[in-house]
Amino acid sequence: MNQKLNKAQLLSAFLLLLAFGCKPAEEQKKPVEPSKEVAVSTPKEVVSNEPKIKSFSLTFSNLIENNRLNKLPVLTKNEIERFKVETALDENFANDYKYHLIDRVLDTPSHKMYLIAREYENENTVWLCLFDKNHKVLNAKEVYYDNAEGNYQVEAVLKKDTLTLFMSDVNDGKYTEVYSFDKEFKAVPVKGVRK
Repeated sequence: MNQKLNKAQLLSAFLLLLAFGCKPAEEQKKPVEPSKEVAVSTPKEVVSNEPKIKSFSLTFSNLIENNRLNKLPVLTKNEIERFKVETALDENFANDYKYHLIDRVLDTPSHKMYLIAREYENENTVWLCLFDKNHKVLNAKEVYYDNAEGNYQVEAVLKKDTLTLFMSDVNDGKYTEVYSFDKEFKAVPVKGVRK
């Protein structure tokens, strides 16, 4: 009896599969639609084609106390000429000063920007220098200064294309100047920001 029941169950299962598993002839003749692909877009970071100026921080502690400046190679006479130190940057140029290239902070086909320093035993200066493609100085901004007397000091931070100068003057006290950069990378004061 178990065999009959098993055969009966098998026959019932087979008939059920036929009934529910088979499609009518009309449906079988229809062309199958290609599956619709769903376009999945993932958010991408917006990449700006505009070059960014490399961030930097120039403070007495990281430049002088930690001997960062005097460990840098001294510019050769040819490099001094190339960077126009004597003719366009340093109005007090003297052969006993040491000049250093601290960093390249912008490099595009049309503009170059460098941090160039003058080191002397009681006075140090750093300029943020902008050059065109022919290596002509377009702009030079003093971004660091210290001296032995301590009557005037400048420290700088450049972050997210904003230059902040922290200044201390015996006569004017402590104050801050903030600069942004125009499309030609010249430092432009941010109006109303002097603290």
